[in-house]
Amino acid sequence: MAPVDKLLSLDMGTDDCLYRLRRDLSSTGTVIYVHLRTLDILPADSLTYGPDLVKEFRLNVPNWNDESWTTLTVSREEGGEVKAVRDEWAPHFLTADAITRELPRINVLGVEVTARLKNRVSRARLPGQERRCILKTCPFAYQLRYFAQEVRAYEALCERQCDLVPRLEAYVFERSEEQVVGFVCEEVEGRFTGPEDYEECRRGVEKLHEFGVVHGDLNKYNIIMGTDGPRFIDLEKAVVDTQVSGDEFSRLRIEELGGLENTLNDEEGWGKPWKG
Repeated sequence: MAPVDKLLSLDMGTDDCLYRLRRDLSSTGTVIYVHLRTLDILPADSLTYGPDLVKEFRLNVPNWNDESWTTLTVSREEGGEVKAVRDEWAPHFLTADAITRELPRINVLGVEVTARLKNRVSRARLPGQERRCILKTCPFAYQLRYFAQEVRAYEALCERQCDLVPRLEAYVFERSEEQVVGFVCEEVEGRFTGPEDYEECRRGVEKLHEFGVVHGDLNKYNIIMGTDGPRFIDLEKAVVDTQVSGDEFSRLRIEELGGLENTLNDEEGWGKPWKG
């Protein structure tokens, strides 16, 4: 019986594309990765549409249905033949020393996605639970440093008992519990902020700084105004005070506060979720 494949993520470049797919086998499920180095191997209209993409991979890529590989590099040779190299590179994941908190680890394939909010952020439910949560993943290796920095910031704020950010509830993994590629956190209730929230947001940012973290990438869609004031999400570019000198941290604090008013007045929609 052939495996059943489903597109999870893609990253399209001008000359190549990275794909992340779910592969369901007869007895288990896994995640596989494909680097398509020659785009014209597949029809252009199938490159980003999951069902057609999978169909064309099966038709055009040698040994596609072989269940033994995890990563595949696909290219066209000078003679026109399609070449598929198995496991030339290893899947990415967060290093063990990047995680200092003991949290449950959940197979990403067991998390039910109910809505896609951004490219790497989804509204979801954990197995056996009705309550909604947020799933954030790191689909490709080049994003790993941002993911690692976000985890570092969340863990530092948790250790300092800061309630200005969502509570991390679990890490998610692919293939084995050691291969962490994302996390699940609580969904922050509230509304997006605007110019009218400047004073309250400023106090919130100052408080975040007092906990030793500069957000680093504020926009009015990652400051959520709830009944208890603002909370902050998306800490990929955050800076923890232990990572820089005192003078540099002070400079970053001043810079972030100085740009807050313009951030809240932005009309370009930078950082806006796709839905809700």
